[in-house]
Amino acid sequence: MEIVIFDVQGFMAHFRRFYSSVTALTYHFPPRNTVVGILASILGYERDSYYEAFSRESSRVAVALRSPVRKVMLPTSYLDTDSISLRTLRGIHGTVPTSIEYLLAVPPHESVSYRIFVTHSDRSMLNQLRRRLAERRFAYPVSLGSANCLADARLVFAGEAVIEEGEGEEYPISTVIPQDAIPDRGLEPEEGTRIMLEERLPPDFGRGRTPTGPSKNYVFEPSGKPLRVRVRGEVFAVDTAEGRIYGVFM
Repeated sequence: MEIVIFDVQGFMAHFRRFYSSVTALTYHFPPRNTVVGILASILGYERDSYYEAFSRESSRVAVALRSPVRKVMLPTSYLDTDSISLRTLRGIHGTVPTSIEYLLAVPPHESVSYRIFVTHSDRSMLNQLRRRLAERRFAYPVSLGSANCLADARLVFAGEAVIEEGEGEEYPISTVIPQDAIPDRGLEPEEGTRIMLEERLPPDFGRGRTPTGPSKNYVFEPSGKPLRVRVRGEVFAVDTAEGRIYGVFM
């Protein structure tokens, strides 16, 4: 199986939780829909035109944290555009105060960074993605969620990945892991203190931004280190210059 791996990083990130309204809370890592949006930005797809091109039937993606992150809540004021006037557009009158939760790197790290793994049934699309990443030639600016969280992307690896069928064997998984891929007692205690977190991500989008499938829970290690876990189902392995990486697709 051919796979493309690239890193995306920026000063801050915001991946809005689908159930937050008044206060915009964030996930620790980009959901699959956000990763697909990053791919569409690099390749040049128009807004809302790429959901079928990157459906689960045609593409697989995985995400790994490359640095620990911390959350900060920043106050923000939106312009009140219910009634358009020179005063409201200048923010002189009628602003709407709210708060937005952002992700920042934990010192001494300077950037919020994620590693993206992509495979696609259309090899020509993968080749185009590889070329654009290698040449750093993106059709649209890349961002980590919100448009104001601009980011940069660089190619890490393009080549073959090995697929293994996990039947409860233990692997050092670097990516976030779907909870249903972990059998009972798949997470055994390790020596020392380890923190594992769980996020519930929204379903994929189909044509017209209609949700497809249920929401899913994902387990991850917040510091970005591999998590030793027994896995049931597909596990991919890639030999890079940094060593062998194991992961599970979202």
